[in-house]
Amino acid sequence: MTTAIPSGTEPLDVLVVEDDTAVANEFVDCLSRAGLRCAHAPDGWQALRMVAAPREIAIVLTDLRMPELDGLQFAEHLQKLSNGTRPEIIFVSGNPAFNDAVRAIQLEARDLLVKPVEPDALVRSVKSALLVRALRAQSSGDPATTVVSATPVQRNKASLQSLRAVRRIRSRYFPSELFSDPCWEMLLDLYDCLLSGQNATVTSLAAASGATTTTAWRRLGALQAHGLIERTEDPEDKRRTIVRLTEAGRQAVENFFDTYSRSSQHQ
Repeated sequence: MTTAIPSGTEPLDVLVVEDDTAVANEFVDCLSRAGLRCAHAPDGWQALRMVAAPREIAIVLTDLRMPELDGLQFAEHLQKLSNGTRPEIIFVSGNPAFNDAVRAIQLEARDLLVKPVEPDALVRSVKSALLVRALRAQSSGDPATTVVSATPVQRNKASLQSLRAVRRIRSRYFPSELFSDPCWEMLLDLYDCLLSGQNATVTSLAAASGATTTTAWRRLGALQAHGLIERTEDPEDKRRTIVRLTEAGRQAVENFFDTYSRSSQHQ
């Protein structure tokens, strides 16, 4: 079906800017089923008119490749808006180039998704961007732009999502050996497991960080020597080793996220 552009001044969670109507409908349907208020603009010029209208738009999900006014040019126009009214930007592309990724970062994009986009990944990216926007609104004291009341755990989850978006973009364009030390990636995954109540093993941490099991063991030893992690035998399978953050490790990661969140809010 063709997605109609709603009238009125009701706030929108997401404006989908996409010249391919079928793709736009898929995105709108997916996000609507996740409980988000959406609208569709078929090109960048119409999207700019909608953003300029007396209606709050929290997130713009825009294709990079569009006729007349492409996604990057559209985002450059958005940069002229004040922080309080400028939507968060998520780019989507079938085949983004390295220069696209660099420019997306310069334009403060929250993510760069590659088509075809999995529904879960789309919803996660948008909800993470909504949370970032809410945190910005809270820091500015503007209740009109506050989307949700964020707890410390929610703020840290948003920071974790943001860092992982950078990781995904980075991995597409740079050789993995340039970022070969897995310590930081393992700390992030250990904190993610802590938030979700899951156990991490040496094998799972090695897989998530892209390290060999031998390298993972060695770097985990360094983290343990610094008092950041602890290793225990899995009582259900004595062949496995469970890895957890220590209290000092948890505090160090949360202090980092607190500083990172405050820095992002005041950009």
